[in-house]
Amino acid sequence: MADTNVSRLPLVAQLGISIGLGLAVLGGFYYFMYKDMVEEAEKKTSQLETLKKDIGQLEVITAKLPDFQREVSVLEMKLETLKRILPPEKETPDLVRKLQNLAAESQLSIKNFAPGSMISRDFYQEFPIALEVTGTYHNLASFFDRMSRLTRVVNAAALKVTAKQDQTPSNTITAQCTATTYIYVESAAIAATAGATAKRPATAGKAGQ
Repeated sequence: MADTNVSRLPLVAQLGISIGLGLAVLGGFYYFMYKDMVEEAEKKTSQLETLKKDIGQLEVITAKLPDFQREVSVLEMKLETLKRILPPEKETPDLVRKLQNLAAESQLSIKNFAPGSMISRDFYQEFPIALEVTGTYHNLASFFDRMSRLTRVVNAAALKVTAKQDQTPSNTITAQCTATTYIYVESAAIAATAGATAKRPATAGKAGQ
């Protein structure tokens, strides 16, 4: 009945109705489907651009990765060198025993061996030991020579040598000095490794081999 009524309308009216229905269908399609599709496409495009940027950054990092790995390897080797030169605190008793043994091997008699308090520096601590021995000049020179061959840094300072009044062939002098070794502090050294590579304290004497 509706079709018959529409068909009786003038042609212009029929065209208007057809156009209106078409616009309504298109409007519904845009509102319910196309609009969401466009928004989803824009969202995916934005995500794609972000991924492209991320990939570009990763490619740059990947290209530099061999350089980073080489730098890490160099820093690790430098840190190991630093550890060999400066013992961690847990190895300090062993180093003290070595010094005592070196004095005995050099035929020096130890009269005083007094470890002092730690002195904190940038990435290490100074560990002074007040040392007094008796023997001969040759014995004392032998002791310092042996000490210079230690792997660890040990510096002898404030040396005072006094000739004994009651001398014997094996006991002619009394020597006093401060033997200072340096203790590795790991937490500080890790942060300072690059800038303080195998850096020795300014007061350090002969290094070990």
